[in-house]
Amino acid sequence: MQLEYVAHTGAFVLSVPRVDSALVSSLVQEHGWNFSQSASNAGEAKLFTKEPYAAVEFVGCAIDGAVERLHPIVSAIAASRKEASDVKIPVPPDRELWPFQRASVEYALSRNRVLCGDQPGLGKTPIAICFANAIRAKRVLVVCPANIRLQWGTRIREWTTMPRPYLVYPVLSGKNGVHPAAEWTVVSYDLARTEAIGKALARGRYDLLILDEAHYLKSTDAERTQAIFGDHSGAFRKLVRTNGRHEYDEWFPALASRCGAVLALTGTPLPNRPREAYVLARHLCWDSIDWMSEEHFRERFNPSARMEGFRKDGTRYVYSREEVGRCAELQNRLRANFMVRHLKRDVMPQLQWPAYDLVRVLSTGPVKAALKAESLLGINPDLLTTEAETLGNWAVARHRMGLAIAPQVVEYARMCLDGGEDKLVIGAWHKDVLDEYEKGLHRYGVLRIDGSASPGQKQSRVEQFQRNPDLRVMIGNVISLGTGTDGLQHASSHVLIGEPDPVPGNNEQFVDRLDRGGQKRTVQADLFVAPNSLLETILSHTLTKRRHTHAALDLINGRR
Repeated sequence: MQLEYVAHTGAFVLSVPRVDSALVSSLVQEHGWNFSQSASNAGEAKLFTKEPYAAVEFVGCAIDGAVERLHPIVSAIAASRKEASDVKIPVPPDRELWPFQRASVEYALSRNRVLCGDQPGLGKTPIAICFANAIRAKRVLVVCPANIRLQWGTRIREWTTMPRPYLVYPVLSGKNGVHPAAEWTVVSYDLARTEAIGKALARGRYDLLILDEAHYLKSTDAERTQAIFGDHSGAFRKLVRTNGRHEYDEWFPALASRCGAVLALTGTPLPNRPREAYVLARHLCWDSIDWMSEEHFRERFNPSARMEGFRKDGTRYVYSREEVGRCAELQNRLRANFMVRHLKRDVMPQLQWPAYDLVRVLSTGPVKAALKAESLLGINPDLLTTEAETLGNWAVARHRMGLAIAPQVVEYARMCLDGGEDKLVIGAWHKDVLDEYEKGLHRYGVLRIDGSASPGQKQSRVEQFQRNPDLRVMIGNVISLGTGTDGLQHASSHVLIGEPDPVPGNNEQFVDRLDRGGQKRTVQADLFVAPNSLLETILSHTLTKRRHTHAALDLINGRR
């Protein structure tokens, strides 16, 4: 192949051997190149595009004119992958950033709004705090999931170089209010969107806004997204009924508008699909996507269409059928403009790849009954290419399956623990499923983290799991335990997920609680499914979804 730039047309032209028809088809269908019928001949296909973010994927075969034209993008993308930096970043005397963390801070310092997308386990919290150190921020607002607010307070005190005295103020409830003089304010996404707390925060000015687990902002219309970034008016407005009429009432200015710099953190920028990149791209660097509307963005990278299927009883259900394309172009747009991202195995080669296994349970009576309940839904498993919630009552059947499988998960855990496994981490979705795990494994010493655990309780239980050899099992909700929890990797290397989530990013984030810096063994992840169940089919589709998000974030010239 050869890539050239034609100045008078402003197009990049890629010459491809005509004999490689699969490659030509891929370039047209998946990369968005156009086929030139007039310029092509029997031996060579001529493809063209005016999109430099698509062309840069093939800079390795470019000639001089194209290389020069693409150089700024190539340099910016390389900076987003840079694994070490000599830049001096202020840190406390007893602390030191890893080389790639310094590179992430260096990337952020060159921009006003940045996404740090380093994979889970690479220490994005210290990166954010040291970025605050580097810009000499005097007031910082941290918005994060509720269950890690106190954890943020601990990390701030460990890493900040802010002169003492300073106040770190976590907003733990609406009754606490907001401290107007706090140097560091830490608040949950849910409290930030309430009228009282949101208005109080919006009265202040901040040098830096840190958005932890920023994939929480994947939906444009969600109130948490509106509270942070606002709507088209730049404010968070709610539809209220006044004098018999529905009107928009402006609650408070968008919090991002009250901040100088914005640093978003998430190890899973695309939890499930490319379209989820839109909100962060729109509000962190809109020109990175050429000021596209959300509709245009979806149509370009992740188009979908509403389809209908029919159950065995003839009733109709509606689902969304999606396609994915131009993933390489999307990744290049993100990295060249506002996203720095490192992969664990690139910057921590000592970490072994986790081993994933699907554990297919026995078809016991309860499992057969759960499978029958699934079959009554009449859903064609070959159509399961989208989020499971679009399938309505399937969520109820999934809950029933989780309870049916629970005894076998408990038996499997017992086998591991009796066989010499020191400690296990076990995840599920539903409270009563966790109840079954807790009851069945009680004699091994069980700790539990679910939605009812306060931030302080969560951190305390993680520390107990680390230190107490008689507490051998940590169970928890896939989201509550799987978000922002650090320390489990020092105690265990084996994770069981009794109720795998249909969203692939959630399962991976749960496994990442063990597969992170400080882990000294290969992580084993076992996901439990019933043979021929809808979940088994969804997990197979998950592999395809992960290929799409991997291509949109990490693939380099068609290679990992």
